[in-house]
Amino acid sequence: MPELSAKSSMMQASPIRKLAPHARAAEASGTKVIYLNIGQPDMPTPPEMIAELHGLPLTRLAYAPSEGLPEAREAWSAFFSSWDIDFAPDQILVTAGASEAITFILAIVAGGGGEVLVFEPCYTNYLSFAAQADVALVPITLRVEDGYHFGSIDRLRACITPKTKAILLCNPSNPTGTVYTAEELEAVARVAVEHDLFVICDEVYREFVFDGGEIRSFTQFGDLAQRIVVVDSVSKRFNACGVRIGCMATHNREILDVALRFCQARLSVPTAEQLMVVPMLEHGRAYSEKLCGEYERRRDAVFKGLAAINGVTPNLSEGSFYIMTRLPIDSCEEFAVFLLRDFALDGETVCLAPGEGFYVTDGLGVDEVRIAFMYDADTLSRAMRILDAAVAAYPGKLATTTI
Repeated sequence: MPELSAKSSMMQASPIRKLAPHARAAEASGTKVIYLNIGQPDMPTPPEMIAELHGLPLTRLAYAPSEGLPEAREAWSAFFSSWDIDFAPDQILVTAGASEAITFILAIVAGGGGEVLVFEPCYTNYLSFAAQADVALVPITLRVEDGYHFGSIDRLRACITPKTKAILLCNPSNPTGTVYTAEELEAVARVAVEHDLFVICDEVYREFVFDGGEIRSFTQFGDLAQRIVVVDSVSKRFNACGVRIGCMATHNREILDVALRFCQARLSVPTAEQLMVVPMLEHGRAYSEKLCGEYERRRDAVFKGLAAINGVTPNLSEGSFYIMTRLPIDSCEEFAVFLLRDFALDGETVCLAPGEGFYVTDGLGVDEVRIAFMYDADTLSRAMRILDAAVAAYPGKLATTTI
C-alpha cells in the first residue's frame, strides 16, 4: 500500500471530540452524560437570526464573492466600530468561521517552516491549523498557579529565533479563561515591534469578561497597525456555532491581497448564512453582552464545585466560558474514559476535555482538564459533585496535587 504523507501524521485527534464514542456508549447504556468538553452554547440562537434566514428573498443560492458579501463585510465593520475598532469593509474578509481565518493567516505569515509563538495551554485546533500551514508553534508555557498569565516580557524575548514570524494568542483565552493584562499586551506589542513580527489576535470571546473587567484589544496600539490581524466569529456571541461565519481584519494590504487568493481557492463562504448574521452584527452587541452575566454565574458554580474537591485548587476563570484546572489524577485522559465507561452517580456522568491535547509540549497537561460552562448553574453544580465523587473513586488518583 502507498504510504501517507509525513504531514498527515502531524494532525492530532481533537481532545474535545475524540471521547465521543465513549459518551455515545454511555448514553446507549442508559447513563445521562453532562457534556463539559465542548464549547457549544446551550442557549437558543437569537430568533432575529432565524427569522432573517427564513425571510431571505432568495430564488437561488449562488456563489458569494470570495471576499464575502458586501452586506456581511459592512456588518462586520459596523460591529468592530461599536467597539471603537476601525476596520473598513474592504479591510475585512469573511471566512468559514475563525478556524479558516487562522489557518490562512498562519500560512501567509509563516507557512513553509516559519515559527509562531503561542501561549500554552492553547486552543487545541491551533496545533492542527499550524500543521496544515506547515508552521512550527513555539510554546510559552503558562501555569495554573499563575492564573495562566505569562507576566514577564523576557519570557517572550527568550523564545525568539530567526524563524519567528508572529505571535498568536486568544484573548480572552480558550482554554484557560485568562484575560491578559494591559502590561502583558504591551509586552507582546513591544516584542512584535522589536523583532518585526505579526500579531494574530483571536478575539472571538471579546464580550465575555467577568467581574467587571474589560477586554483590551491589540488594535489600541497604533504602532502595530500594519502588524495586526484580528480574527473573529459569530459562533459564541450569538449561540450560532453551526453558521460557520467568521472574519479576518487587518490594515495590512499585502496580507489582505494574499488572503484573498486563499479565499478564491476555496471559492466562497455560504451565502444565506452570511446574510442571516447581518442584523445581529449591526445591532446585536447588547444581546451578547447580556450573556456575560449568565456565564459568570456558571463560572462561579464550577469554581465553587472544583474548590470543594480534595486536592484541587482551581484557577478562577477571568473570561470566555472555560476554566482549566489541575486534578489529583495520574492521567486525565484515562480518567475521562473512566468517567464515561465505568462511573456514574445517580445515573449521570460527565464528559471532560483532557488537558494534554491543549499543549504543544509533549508530556504537559496530563493532570489538567478544560471545563466548558455549557449548562445552567444548577446542572454545573451537580456535574461538579459527580466529578468530586469520581475523583474519590478513581484508582489512579494521586495523594496530593503535583506542583
